[in-house]
Amino acid sequence: MKKIIFLQIMQNMDKNTELEFLLDDALKTEPDFILSDGFADKVTAKVSRSFAWNQYLKEFLYYLAVLVGIVGVLAAMAFIWYKSSIENWITFILSNISWVVGVNVLLVFILFTDRVLLRYFFYKNSSEII
Repeated sequence: MKKIIFLQIMQNMDKNTELEFLLDDALKTEPDFILSDGFADKVTAKVSRSFAWNQYLKEFLYYLAVLVGIVGVLAAMAFIWYKSSIENWITFILSNISWVVGVNVLLVFILFTDRVLLRYFFYKNSSEII
């Protein structure tokens, strides 16, 4: 039993030395291509802009979720304390659908522009200056 384990260990060591030989050979040979000047800077800038965009978008979604939650709590309070009915709300919303949709789209657009677009463009502009 010990002999089998020893042989397996030796085989694994042989495989490791073969892999080390291949890795050393790959690292010693020159690549067939040449990277442009400033390649690392360009990649870093793209990755940082992508990260910033994702962060700003997540923050926008958090703000939007908070606003939807506040509206939900206010609607629940109106139903509980003022004993309003769903039919009254539906008729009000349907009779003023253009205003309701317009105000909601405007608020989401302003929030998106403020939380995502402006911050991203300022970040992109400041990173290009440096």
